[in-house]
Amino acid sequence: MPKKPDTQPDRREELAEEIARLAAVAVFGTISETYRTCGRPGCRCQTTGPKHGPHMYISYRGDAGKTTGYYVPQAAQEEIRAGVAAWQSLQQRLRDLAELTRQDILARARERRDE
Repeated sequence: MPKKPDTQPDRREELAEEIARLAAVAVFGTISETYRTCGRPGCRCQTTGPKHGPHMYISYRGDAGKTTGYYVPQAAQEEIRAGVAAWQSLQQRLRDLAELTRQDILARARERRDE
């Protein structure tokens, strides 16, 4: 029976290219939006009016394991959203690549066992 063509090297190459593309724009963290009151007396936000916002923040777990974050200016929000989405896609592509690696290792082990 002829051996099935190995498509994993092609898939690995596709994943590596996609990982490089995503890594160039990825932003680590979780987006949150808040509404706040200001300090101006008599402002509508101090009573029944709507609060100011939304204000975008990114939060993430820092090196010491403590959650930290930063404010995202309005001019950067679109790029930050795209970067966070890229980070999530990047994680999935890395999991896909790890699965291919696992399959390759197990296949080589079976071949050595069958020799």
